[in-house]
Amino acid sequence: MPDKHYDSAYLEDTGRALKNIKEQSYTAFKQIEQGVIIDLGCGTGLDAHRLTEITPESVKVVGIDHDADMLNKAKLDAADTERLEFILSEACPLDFDNNSISGLRSERMIQHLAEPEKVVEEIYRVLHENAPLVIVETDWRSLSFYTGHPSIEKKVNDYLTEVKVKNGTAARNLTTYLNRIKFSNITLEVCPVVLRSIKEANDYLWFEKILNEAAHLGYVTEQERDKFYDNLKLADHLKYFVCAINLVIVTCNK
Repeated sequence: MPDKHYDSAYLEDTGRALKNIKEQSYTAFKQIEQGVIIDLGCGTGLDAHRLTEITPESVKVVGIDHDADMLNKAKLDAADTERLEFILSEACPLDFDNNSISGLRSERMIQHLAEPEKVVEEIYRVLHENAPLVIVETDWRSLSFYTGHPSIEKKVNDYLTEVKVKNGTAARNLTTYLNRIKFSNITLEVCPVVLRSIKEANDYLWFEKILNEAAHLGYVTEQERDKFYDNLKLADHLKYFVCAINLVIVTCNK
């Protein structure tokens, strides 16, 4: 089984690249004046810490993640922030009462879940009436390169969305999940991210690693891998390299 598609360094690198998208995802929480906001799948705590900066002292922020190493880093970085707490837990069940949470945010987590609707139902349970939910997700199917060999690109994309990422089409199913579970005021915004160098593609998407894994597991041949990557390097050298991928921000209320 391939390694998971992230680590703490990856999250911090992509956090810088996605700064504007992240800031947009905080908007729904700026009106909350009291209670608890959860950042579910908080990783190293970057977003949880930012939520404390945009909310009043009467609001507590709780970051939840199942990765102990990432949470340890989050706790160290937030040692001086009293109203920020981190909890080691899976996304379901959540150790909170029904209708007890004032808002919940989740970024690039649903894609890693085997049972996403079960987690969305649990989120619905803990949120109080009209509380905001914001989910940011990567649309891995939208990953595109503009340097030829679309048939090879499709094979790599199939590996990425069907094998590497557990729920690689999560972004395209979010509104269905939310509507089925009776969330209201559902909106979806598509946010394109354009990378202009092969270094950015490798830093932010781990693309060379993905391509090598796809070849190792037989999704592409070694010859196809080399042809595709050589073409990317040529595009990079000649300054016309472009890689694009969409993220979505889905906002709704219980």
